Amino acid sequence: MPVLIAYLAVILIWSSTPLAIQISQQELPFYTALSLRMWGSAILSMPLLMVLRQSLIFTPKALKSYLSGAIGVYGAMVFVYWGAAYIPSGLISVIFGLSPMLSGVLGYLWLKERELTPARLIALVLGIVGLYVVIAGQLTLGGQVWRGILGTLIAVLCFSISAVAVKQVNAGLHPLVQTSGTLWVSSLGFVLSLPFFGLQIPPQVSVSSWISLGYLTSCGSLLGFILYFYILKHLPTARVALITLIAPVLAMIWGNLLNGEVMSQASILGCIGLLLALGLYQWHQGLDGLLGRLWLGQKQGKFKQKKS
Repeated sequence: MPVLIAYLAVILIWSSTPLAIQISQQELPFYTALSLRMWGSAILSMPLLMVLRQSLIFTPKALKSYLSGAIGVYGAMVFVYWGAAYIPSGLISVIFGLSPMLSGVLGYLWLKERELTPARLIALVLGIVGLYVVIAGQLTLGGQVWRGILGTLIAVLCFSISAVAVKQVNAGLHPLVQTSGTLWVSSLGFVLSLPFFGLQIPPQVSVSSWISLGYLTSCGSLLGFILYFYILKHLPTARVALITLIAPVLAMIWGNLLNGEVMSQASILGCIGLLLALGLYQWHQGLDGLLGRLWLGQKQGKFKQKKS
């Protein structure tokens, strides 16, 4: 499959996932909806493995790769599901926009993939300011909004650590093998967590909740993760995380059109600032070149003054 098609498909899936998560939880408790999604995805991955003549690999390196991927599935999904009930779906995707910068920083410290240039440091500061404005705008709405923001921020951290960890292990696994192994390891985690959360299926669940759950199981988890690991294998970590620069815009559109979600003006301005910061982080060469010329000019000027 061409990397570009996989890239665009992931954008579409990830931009619609936050809204689907909220709809799936209209009657189902968050842990029940999440567990059913992950167990279903793990089971569905097995016939796909047979169709593609692949099989799970259980070497130490493969198991380490599965565990690394599970940080971003079990860890991130638990927190994002928990927080999804308290904030608009579009805001979830916007906060996840932090992952390119966080992945870039982790990739530099861990994999030496990227250089933290002056322009990127400026982008990091702008991104933090934008996130602060977003959060401040949402907190004025009161209620339990802070829960959703906190849960999503922890999910972003888990997601970024997972992406860099999988890249660092570099097990060379087929994307479907990586996805299936990650889903099964995550599913085991959800089984072990059942005593703490329980599994509750109400007697009446709306059709829209079941449809959303089915979409998340087949596309949001299985297809989405297959394509995600596929592009992660062929592209740098921070470039993959660039998906979260585009997905937030689409997510806010889906939330507004399909769910009537409205954010405060301050939060919208903060979202714009955050997206601009992410754009600067990815396309930093122009500003870095300008800053380099200014610094070189100042250095030459001081040298001439000393010489004279």
